Amino acid sequence: MYKFYCDKLIDGYFELDEETQKHLKVVRIKNESFLINYQNQFYECILEFSSKAKIIKKMDINNEANFEIIVAIPVIKQTNFEIAIQKATELGATKIIPFISKFCDSQNLKTMSNKNRLLKIIKEAAQQSFRNKIPEFAELIMFDQLIKLNVKNKILAYENKKKSPISEINENVLLIVGPEGGFSSAEIDDATKANVKIVSLTKTILRAETALIYMLAKIN
Repeated sequence: MYKFYCDKLIDGYFELDEETQKHLKVVRIKNESFLINYQNQFYECILEFSSKAKIIKKMDINNEANFEIIVAIPVIKQTNFEIAIQKATELGATKIIPFISKFCDSQNLKTMSNKNRLLKIIKEAAQQSFRNKIPEFAELIMFDQLIKLNVKNKILAYENKKKSPISEINENVLLIVGPEGGFSSAEIDDATKANVKIVSLTKTILRAETALIYMLAKIN
């Protein structure tokens, strides 16, 4: 069943935006029912007008974890960053924080220049993966600000940490992955002082987006 997000409800009808109308036209939905996500709840609907969907019934669907899953992604190459936010969304992240650390390539700052594109990727990934909520996309921050965030469990993936695997996660957590150049020893020291748990993932060195997928796979 097709799924769409909508933020306008008037007299039992969802007002569909142009993008959703176009999608419905492409998939040739006429008499078939489909799902609308409104304020994190799903509703079964039917198309009565090209721009309106009538509610049939509210659905009891909850595909969200019962705790916060925050992911911190460094400013990396645009293609890799887009993969990272897409997969983070599909795997249940509730908030995505982009950050800058010492070894981030300044040329990659252009990745953040088209925020609307990034938000669209997140929305489409949430829609495709049947999420109740679209993850929040935070403002760009510095690494020293990131590690001081008030989150009980903060976990950072670091390739030079030995014999410290990541365990299963089932409570509020901040997951941090590094840029192409990794983290400096000073950054690791600062993170440790800020009660960030430093872990190793595999014997090989992973790209940021791969490391993020690996860490999210540990979410229970």
